[in-house]
Amino acid sequence: MTVEPIRSRKKIKKLITHLEENYTRRDTLLFRTGINTILRVGDLLTLRYCDIFDEKGRFRRYLILHEKKTSKEKKIALNPKIRKAIREYVEFYELDSDDHLFFSYQDPTRPIDRIRAWRILKKAATECGIENLGTHSMRKTLAYHIYKETKNIVLVMHLLNHQSSKQTLKYIGVTQDQMDNVYKDTKFQF
Repeated sequence: MTVEPIRSRKKIKKLITHLEENYTRRDTLLFRTGINTILRVGDLLTLRYCDIFDEKGRFRRYLILHEKKTSKEKKIALNPKIRKAIREYVEFYELDSDDHLFFSYQDPTRPIDRIRAWRILKKAATECGIENLGTHSMRKTLAYHIYKETKNIVLVMHLLNHQSSKQTLKYIGVTQDQMDNVYKDTKFQF
């Protein structure tokens, strides 16, 4: 099964609300951070307090990390909504220094793993009636919406660190959307 972006903003909001009402703050922030940063889940789960805040507890200008898969530097300016959510979260859990943002409740010195993240998101999505969702859907969702807003495939390609626009269009499912629309909208219908 190929995971898909969440194309509907209404479904994104529904999933966030469902997570807020039925899951932990960690689980909610995991999804919100994922759809706001375009990071792969492996990079997302390694985030620590010190990656986002300086030693005085102020937000760093950028979240800077080296992607595991590509070894390329990723520099992300966090938007105001995700900054607010992160600030409330770290204050609630009293995180600081080297604390993992998405820590395991069984062992807070370690982050949750990819399997746990997938299970959380998959279960919540299923409960909301959202199909074909996995951890990669977070990354695909932001990329898809940036493309739909800007129509700038080169920008999205760079954000994803992809090598070609064709790869990016396929990755975010735009090619399938376009084919679906051709079938639905064609005048050649009998």
